[in-house]
This record gives sequence, C-alpha cells and structure tokens, in this order.
Amino acid sequence: MLQSIQQGLLAEGIKVPLTRLCAWFGVPRQTVYDRPTKAAPKVDPRFAEPIKAMIEQEPSFG
Repeated sequence: MLQSIQQGLLAEGIKVPLTRLCAWFGVPRQTVYDRPTKAAPKVDPRFAEPIKAMIEQEPSFG
C-alpha cells in the first residue's frame, strides 16, 4: 500500500523515502517490505491415492 502511494507521489514529481512514509502513517518498515511466500505444498500421488482410499474405506482415520 505505501509503495503504491510512494509511486503515485513520484509520478507527481514528489520524492518521499519509504521510511518517511512509514513514519507518517505509523507503520513499521518491516511490514511494508515484500516477504517471500511459502511454496504451495506438493502432493505426491504415490502417497495421496492410497491415503484417500484408506480414508474412504475407514472415515474415522481421516
């Protein structure tokens, strides 16, 4: 959000550091920077199919 505000101000010719925007809005800098996201879990069909069959056979296992 703050990065889009910074880009908008820059488009208008106003250069404001991200640290100053964070201070103005009372937002910690660390929350503004992008964080790497975890990759989606990979499902191995060798294990998924037997587990699904087991759960369908005995629903109490799931």
